[in-house]
Amino acid sequence: DTSMGMDGNGSSDPSSKHRNSVGYSPKRHTASGAKCQTNGGKRPKKTNNGLNDVTMEIHGNPQTNNLGHSGGKSSVVLDQNPCAFCHSSEQSEGTGPFVAYAKGKEVVENVGNLPDAIHVHLKCITWAPRIYYKNGLIKNLESEITRANKLKCSSCGKKGAGLGCYMRSCQNTYHVPCAYDIPGCRWDDGYLLLCPIHASHKFPSEMKANSRKKDTEKIISEHLNPSTALLNVGKNLVFCGSDLSSDEKFTLVNFASSCGAVVSKYWRNDVTHVIAATDSNGACTRTLKVLMAILNGKWILKMEWVKACEKAGHLVKEEPYEVLLDNHGSSGGPKVGRLRVQNNAPKLFSNLNFYFVGDFVQSFKADLLNLVTTAGGTVTETKDHLVLSSSNDAHKKANANQVTLVVYNADFSDNFGVEDEDSVKSQRLAAAEDVAQEFGCRIVAHIWILESIACGKLCLMSL
Repeated sequence: DTSMGMDGNGSSDPSSKHRNSVGYSPKRHTASGAKCQTNGGKRPKKTNNGLNDVTMEIHGNPQTNNLGHSGGKSSVVLDQNPCAFCHSSEQSEGTGPFVAYAKGKEVVENVGNLPDAIHVHLKCITWAPRIYYKNGLIKNLESEITRANKLKCSSCGKKGAGLGCYMRSCQNTYHVPCAYDIPGCRWDDGYLLLCPIHASHKFPSEMKANSRKKDTEKIISEHLNPSTALLNVGKNLVFCGSDLSSDEKFTLVNFASSCGAVVSKYWRNDVTHVIAATDSNGACTRTLKVLMAILNGKWILKMEWVKACEKAGHLVKEEPYEVLLDNHGSSGGPKVGRLRVQNNAPKLFSNLNFYFVGDFVQSFKADLLNLVTTAGGTVTETKDHLVLSSSNDAHKKANANQVTLVVYNADFSDNFGVEDEDSVKSQRLAAAEDVAQEFGCRIVAHIWILESIACGKLCLMSL
């Protein structure tokens, strides 16, 4: 598995994705046997090459994610198969990009050679209530398309409306992009929707959060030391959860509310603590948030730190709760990254230039580019730029110590049903070798970038 797990960033966790271990919560009943929504916090949806946080910034208390009415009508009509859900060939902010699936796997290359490939908008499948991912495969895609195509959109009147209002008695169903353009709709990060008629009602997360907030306040009031009070000590703290369960998310939000901190489900540069779920070995999932925290020298802590703070009634030292291992076996990265920043040492990829060759899932490549530049590396975007830099004496002199790495995509699962893995690997390596030989570069698989960041040092290069 060469991916980074996604933990709820939605729309996107480099990512991006190999949908391996995804929590899947029970669904609520289906109104009239037709439309369906989930109960409580819906499972985080992970994709094959990206991160998985459907993101929402929370200041103290859970809030809805107001996706609608923010430019969704600005669209581009593409020359490609229409979405199997909303039957539109347009691409807009309300639809997200097109993706294609064949035999349960996302297809990136040679999509035109697969007549049975299913084309869908990313947001249409993200908000389809019964779709989830397991062992790298998308589940219930065909059945959800069939269900949706029996339902007419309450906005445009056309079939394919798989997204229903969360209220049990409401019969309103929508295409995701249609709902996106309705100002009165309310959206929850648990993939739930309330139509304009029922927008005043609460989502399960809001009701649960209110209840837990009272319990947390009671615990704090019982343990509070006036000289080390939690309240307001966290006014400069920004927490970011990584791969947390619904219960852990609520605990984190309530703790932040109690100490005046902010919780962001997006990675942002002012994050001070990433709170990561860990397994029985103390290993966290390798998510974009974790890797960005390593590069920026931020704390990556186990959930036990939050619980220890609540119990003590004040913020406790972070070091005993620091995560030191990830689920791919890389260790030491969080501490190494933190000390690198504290000591103002050169960034991990200083003096490295990267040229990406071949096909990548667009969102995943964007995550990789973000990681590379955050780590101090530079990126050459086109082969023409490689030609110019290699023939420019002034450029070569100014960058005499710089090494250029040709990066190829080592995730071969995205060609499922087209070519076997060995054939795909051979083709991608050949393309990378051609460029490397022409310009005197080294070759690395994309996983080398992730592994190097995860352990906080440059790994040995191997194909």
